[in-house]
Amino acid sequence: METCSCKECVSACFNDPGRLVPDDILKLSQFLGISVNDLKENYLVRVPVTSNGHTAYALAPAKKKGQRFIANPGTVAPDYYAEEKGRCIFLDDRDMCSVHEAKPFECGAYMGCRNSFLGKPYRAKTVEEYFYKRWKSK
Repeated sequence: METCSCKECVSACFNDPGRLVPDDILKLSQFLGISVNDLKENYLVRVPVTSNGHTAYALAPAKKKGQRFIANPGTVAPDYYAEEKGRCIFLDDRDMCSVHEAKPFECGAYMGCRNSFLGKPYRAKTVEEYFYKRWKSK
């Protein structure tokens, strides 16, 4: 998967961090040296993903506005969460990704400068369906 760190691609880190796929959970917890439960309770929120009127919940990094979380880690994000811009919990004090080697799937799949997801034109419905399929049974 091709990646980019231009201003457009990195902007998501300051607005709406990328969602994980189930395979990311163990990889990210091992990278951080914490348990899966600690990862879920202290760093991630559950965000809705929908397809054909059905909803599942994906995991995504919690995001902050100033010093407060928009939704506390370990909780289900409120309805307004996706619209609320916020800084990814994994950004360090130099605005660098502290988990880059184990970053969430969507962070690597999305390229803002090309408006693409997995190398194809970005279509919100298609991206939602992609995450719904991966989380519907979790």
